[in-house]
Amino acid sequence: MSLTSALNAASTGLRTTQTLSRVTAENVANSTTEGYARRRAITVTGNAAQGGPVIGEIRREVDAALTRMSRQEVGSVARHQAIYEALNNYTTYLGQPGDGVSPAEKFSVFNTSLTTLVNTPSSSEAQIGAILAAEDLTRSLQGASQTLADIRSDVDMEIRYEVSELNQALYDLSALNQRLGQVGRGTVEAAQFGDQMDQLIDKVAGIVDIRVYANADGAINIYTTGGAALLERTLVQDVSFNAADGSLLAGQQAITPNEPGIRGIEQGSLAGLLQLKRDTLPQFQLQLDEYARGLIQAFESADASLAPGQPGLFTDGGNAFDPANLDNLAARITVNDVVRQSAGGEVWRIRDGLGAPAQGEAGDSRQVQAFIDALQAPLNADAATGVNRDISIADFGAQIVTAQSTSRARAEADLLAAQSAADVVEASRLGYEGVNIDEEMQDLQMIQQSYAANSRVLTTVLGMIDILITDL
Repeated sequence: MSLTSALNAASTGLRTTQTLSRVTAENVANSTTEGYARRRAITVTGNAAQGGPVIGEIRREVDAALTRMSRQEVGSVARHQAIYEALNNYTTYLGQPGDGVSPAEKFSVFNTSLTTLVNTPSSSEAQIGAILAAEDLTRSLQGASQTLADIRSDVDMEIRYEVSELNQALYDLSALNQRLGQVGRGTVEAAQFGDQMDQLIDKVAGIVDIRVYANADGAINIYTTGGAALLERTLVQDVSFNAADGSLLAGQQAITPNEPGIRGIEQGSLAGLLQLKRDTLPQFQLQLDEYARGLIQAFESADASLAPGQPGLFTDGGNAFDPANLDNLAARITVNDVVRQSAGGEVWRIRDGLGAPAQGEAGDSRQVQAFIDALQAPLNADAATGVNRDISIADFGAQIVTAQSTSRARAEADLLAAQSAADVVEASRLGYEGVNIDEEMQDLQMIQQSYAANSRVLTTVLGMIDILITDL
């Protein structure tokens, strides 16, 4: 080997080890940086002029399969978390069977007050107690319905927020796709862009389930798992939400989950929020409305003193039940003013009938017994409530509290299972992509040894050149 070749080889070796040490130092410095993937400098054989190994590329240590699995699990967790949080907030207000505050418990108190009244029909205290218990029951149903309305409003707001976040992430990725073409592949800058892109893709995967495809130049395309395009290089398909019908579009293509004939999204926070808006919360509202309907109709049909169209003990905002006006009935159910003392009503009417022209015999309990018997009749609730049609009005309140609490418990179990699976995959992903300080220190020792060897060669060659010049 000539002195020139040795000098070139040593110089190339020094430059290579400098890059290796820089990469290692960056790994150590970013060992706790979220979203940072460990770098590895790949050496390749240099040409004759270089005389030694050179850096071919700076590679991010990522595993495509682990990354894909991690994003799938992140989407699953986000979906179940959105559902659980909403149900937990609602069922916390609704209460549990036996807690004294749920509609089922309020009905139990009301039913007991009717039993007391049927045994002591002449007692004004028993009459007032039954009316006050009825008012507590209606307030409980109104409160549950209002809480559901608040949660529906929150869900709508969260959907809009998530859609906005999704679109912003897609536009940020579009900009990175464009900038990526301006830097060389395998460079430090390209690796930095790769970190930024992965963090944004992870965010998108938490909102909707996606498939990611990389082009030859490193730019990416993103599609939903159903095949709808979200991003193709720099072209973004804006995602939009129609609050009226709960539909979701990517550009002009429908991606609404669980819609017949549509390849909609299945995971991610948007899928969970839309399931709440379109399925779960409407079913809960229907259960409350059917319960309110059952109470109103039972007391209308059992009250022999009422004229057609005249409201009974429970009313729709003061009116008789209207089958065409069932929506949000639970929010409007009230006790008839004709028996409420605070409204100038007469409490004896709960014994003799709300339409009675005058007080009857003080010991006559037949009308009260008719009310009690009416509560044992099947409610025949809408099948969409998910509750057995043969359940009596007296048992329906406990059934819906139990059913809704069960839904929350199931949502919690699903969330815990999804989190457990996600933690396992994420640990594997971090183990592959993360920085191991011990390994980096070992690599740094080898780099230092290589640097020292190249420096020694360079010093020796320069010394030999000096000798040759002196001899001349």
